[in-house]
Amino acid sequence: MKNKQRKFWDFKAKSDDPNTGELMLYGDISSCESWWSDTITPKQFKDDLDALGDITNLNIYVNSGGGDVFAGQAIRSMLKRHSAYKTGYVDGLAASIASVILTACDKVVMYSNAMQMVHKCWSWTVGNADDMRKMAEDMDKIDLSIVAAYEEKTGLSRDEILELMKDDC
Repeated sequence: MKNKQRKFWDFKAKSDDPNTGELMLYGDISSCESWWSDTITPKQFKDDLDALGDITNLNIYVNSGGGDVFAGQAIRSMLKRHSAYKTGYVDGLAASIASVILTACDKVVMYSNAMQMVHKCWSWTVGNADDMRKMAEDMDKIDLSIVAAYEEKTGLSRDEILELMKDDC
């Protein structure tokens, strides 16, 4: 039986303002055929974003525990390239890669009851010692790609961000 497609996002044009689009980014961020058993891809996200047309404002509402780092990095890049002024709203939780996606926003609004979590990437692997060392090296590279997004947004140093990511695990 084929899995039903489900999206962790929902785009719509704001009915009272044709220049403003809205993005609800709720749920686990995933890529094609991940352990979340979906069939949604970042390419479909881009198609949906492009379908909004030539908007000047994009409101992004987030409530996500995170998910697939590579899908999230692709989504962040797509949003970063979009010409609209992007306002991110943390409605409940922006954890892990969801917090990285928010770095694409020009402005982020985080309510007093909302939470954001940053951390070093995590994964699992099987194999011999060489496989484990390779995975650790890959994870260090992934961490640095995440740090780059936080550096650009916050102005904090690499060391400060790595310390925050280490402390939040």
